[in-house]
Amino acid sequence: MNSLIFLAAGEGRRVGAGKNKMLISVKGKPLVWYSLKHVLQSTELDEIILVTQEKERPEFEEVVRSFHTQIPFILANGGRTRSESVRNGLNKVSEASDKVLIHDGARPLVDGLFIDSVLNLVNEKVPAVVTGIPCVDTIKKVTPEGMVSMTLDRKELFRAQTPQGFYTPLFRKVVDSLSGDEKFTDDVSLFEYKGIPVKIIQGRESFFKVTTREDVERFMASLEQPKIAFRIGQGYDIHQFCDDRPLILGGIKISDTHGLLGHSDADALIHAIMDSLLGAAGLPDIGHFFPDDDPEFENASSVKLLIRVMKKIRDMGYEVGNIDTTIIAQRPRLSGYIPEMKACLSRVMGITEDALGIKATTKEKMDAIGEGKAIAVMASSLLYRRNY
Repeated sequence: MNSLIFLAAGEGRRVGAGKNKMLISVKGKPLVWYSLKHVLQSTELDEIILVTQEKERPEFEEVVRSFHTQIPFILANGGRTRSESVRNGLNKVSEASDKVLIHDGARPLVDGLFIDSVLNLVNEKVPAVVTGIPCVDTIKKVTPEGMVSMTLDRKELFRAQTPQGFYTPLFRKVVDSLSGDEKFTDDVSLFEYKGIPVKIIQGRESFFKVTTREDVERFMASLEQPKIAFRIGQGYDIHQFCDDRPLILGGIKISDTHGLLGHSDADALIHAIMDSLLGAAGLPDIGHFFPDDDPEFENASSVKLLIRVMKKIRDMGYEVGNIDTTIIAQRPRLSGYIPEMKACLSRVMGITEDALGIKATTKEKMDAIGEGKAIAVMASSLLYRRNY
């Protein structure tokens, strides 16, 4: 079970708004709305612990309700310090939790795919993972009198970000072992203090924390910048029917019919979408990344492969503008499944349902598809360069 502690109890004095910075209005929505929108793109989270000041709960609850999400939210009271807020949040984490992420709500551009990538690294052998950015500036160590005492080697320095991931059973033990008097500015510092190894992975400059008025303006500017560098890709896939497996299309099991022959789960809709995305990004096709002679991908879930493709294109700085698809099948009748397919795939890709078109047609009983021997799918994708 995967949990996320979402910290939103700070006062935000440096922003100068006179209230919790998470409730500052940005283009008509509170800052926390943008943060939660991206967090809820995750396909791996099972619960979210929302840490807030008790007096502000009604405002946060209203934001949560606006998403109509199936992921349960559990409320926890904020503490006087970050460490106390984390402890309060951890007390609300399910006993069944295996992995827990600690995340600053004031980082509104951290997306669900990145959150999932951190979760996937955490396990009993890698019990702590921190994200960070390599320092590019020259860093000086300064005395209390304002004099430079030395220059640090920036090659060894990273600026820590969130989310920070932990193996939950060990994280509970570490937190319980502390007196409460220790002062930590981030959460992996607890593991460092106890001498437990911490793995670091590279974050992104766009994952900055909104701390000052200038940060608010930077975030607003990221919303206003024009979307540029449009890229269009096409994808096509075809699979013949077979007798010994279920039919999976768009991540949904289609009942009472034979499945499709293939090395993975043979989800022709997702395969065509992946090829269109990879083509738009100028990358090789899915056969290059997921070879049909590789045992790793035998009977693999195409949804999980799509998550990996989305990470590739987002790592290149692209976002999905829209995707249009056509399923060509004489059988079975698919119209009743399309809403469920759209809901599944839009969530996996972190896009809105109106950015994904799924249509179904037949071949009027002509050729192999028309004879009900195969299903084909065509897909087109539009990518654009990210704003940030």
